[in-house]
Amino acid sequence: MQFTTLATLALVALGASANTIDKRNGEGVHLANCYQNSPLGQIPFSQIIYYADDAQASQNVVPSAANQCRVTTPGQGGWKTWEGSSISCTFSTNTYFTSNIQSGAGSYSVGQYAGSGKNNYHNFNCYRDNNHQLYNDGTYSCWSVYYCLGA
Repeated sequence: MQFTTLATLALVALGASANTIDKRNGEGVHLANCYQNSPLGQIPFSQIIYYADDAQASQNVVPSAANQCRVTTPGQGGWKTWEGSSISCTFSTNTYFTSNIQSGAGSYSVGQYAGSGKNNYHNFNCYRDNNHQLYNDGTYSCWSVYYCLGA
């Protein structure tokens, strides 16, 4: 009986670990740095990208224009410093997203809690990402600096 209880607890713990590792199920918001390819070279800009299914963030899926919110525009402002201040952007759908990434979070380990975010609907926890490419459509390429998941 005791062995069965211990085995059950071990399986429950493994399930909890698997859920923690597979934390990108559902919606996700990415604070991204990007390039626009042009005849003049690569022009940097930053944007906030929403994925209804965050698994797409690692599948080179180009989000619709309604799910991209430019924080800086190509040729004007370069990359945004995500850390140390509140950054807000309003998508064309009138949904806003505000991030509050901690100062110094750029040196955090991948997956480490880096701050918070919120939109019209709920709060998010934001984590340091590994700068993986979100997408490259030939004109624009973006990679994830931080990812935010529903709290």
